[in-house]
Amino acid sequence: MPPLVSVLITIYNRERYLAAAVESVLTQSMQDFEVILVDDGSKDGSARLAGDYAAREPRIKFLRNERNLGDYPNRNRAASEASGKYLKYVDADDLLYPRSLAIMVDAMEKWPEAGLGLSWNVIDPPQPYPFVTSPREVIRGHFLGRGLLGVGPSAALIRRESFKAVGGFSGRQFIGDTELWLKLAQLQPVVSLPPALVWWRRHEGQQMFVEQANPEVLAIRYRLECETLESTVLLDEGEKRRALSRIRQHHARRLLALGLRRRHPAAAWRLFQSSGLGLGGLLRGCFPYLGG
Repeated sequence: MPPLVSVLITIYNRERYLAAAVESVLTQSMQDFEVILVDDGSKDGSARLAGDYAAREPRIKFLRNERNLGDYPNRNRAASEASGKYLKYVDADDLLYPRSLAIMVDAMEKWPEAGLGLSWNVIDPPQPYPFVTSPREVIRGHFLGRGLLGVGPSAALIRRESFKAVGGFSGRQFIGDTELWLKLAQLQPVVSLPPALVWWRRHEGQQMFVEQANPEVLAIRYRLECETLESTVLLDEGEKRRALSRIRQHHARRLLALGLRRRHPAAAWRLFQSSGLGLGGLLRGCFPYLGG
């Protein structure tokens, strides 16, 4: 009989943290799971350590890519080996708290119509956790209110059939998880899971820090927001206009902050020019009391 959950741990040069991540899964209060470890051509001892775990624990399957696929294609590779009803990504430098799987699965089982559950870090939600939100409410909140889609894969529990239906991650760099959440949220309700189910380890080698140092990431994320807003059928034209103004203002503020933070205003200005916002958009974004 297939396991209820497939825990997917994708690995690239995480020897220092991998054991703690795997142990946090093996010690879960809910034990109906399989673990799939996929090493993406690590240069350190990650593959050896993952292989040792697979040799000792029959629920662990270990795979090593012959060539480096990259983050999101490797996540798809791990998912292709899964047999569980749900997919639970755990980044190899993160930890699950002992009851995380049980809490996530219990919530998703209450709403079989939902395709995605997210543990968003808000302590004062509009109603007690867990709760379910319709596609329109999720998309409207994302663009015009307080959104719940801004978390990474470690915070998610995904119904495997829903993941397969949208083709998994597209592979677009830097935005793959947000892009997938937006796709899933437009098709099925989303379950809001309690916060603090995952411990995100902070360290200099994190992809997040690499992305923050790359000004092009802001432009890529901005384009994703605009593309999704333009294509969605869940908002009316008035809501889309307000949302586009909001996106532009947020983007303008981020561009200005990036230039000041990095002391490289020329690069930020070039990105700003390529965004097509215009000087008025920059001013309204940075000084909203000017109106517009």
